[in-house]
Amino acid sequence: MERKKVRKYVLDASVAVKWFVDEEGSDRARLLRDGFLAGKSEIAAPDLLKYEVASALRWHPVAHIDSASLARALVALDDYQFLISPSRDAWGKAIELSYSAAISPYDGIYLSLAHVLRSPLVTADKELIAVIPVAERRNVMPLVDMELP
Repeated sequence: MERKKVRKYVLDASVAVKWFVDEEGSDRARLLRDGFLAGKSEIAAPDLLKYEVASALRWHPVAHIDSASLARALVALDDYQFLISPSRDAWGKAIELSYSAAISPYDGIYLSLAHVLRSPLVTADKELIAVIPVAERRNVMPLVDMELP
């Protein structure tokens, strides 16, 4: 019996925020999450994602999330059990990427984790995609272009 290979993705906060608010790309982001919950794919993200999502939801310009909803969103992120603490090597690569690609260390850790896990980084951050050097873009999958599980 042949075992079906499950695809693994690294997500950044721009995708995870869409799980909790209605905005462009939310439907696709939720399909990705639901595929993960159904075992059709694996996802991973640095534990930084939780802090970035908390901040993005707290200050979201349209959604105006209340404190109870924000707390529930953070519990959901914990319950999904896909957050990992990046290794020293991953942080080293993140810093290297930060300087070579002129991106923030925050963005660098997502790209670095994608390298370490040999999985594409799924992002909805168009500005990040635009500034990533061409050589690094092969490791990045825009949410809008993603084939969903």
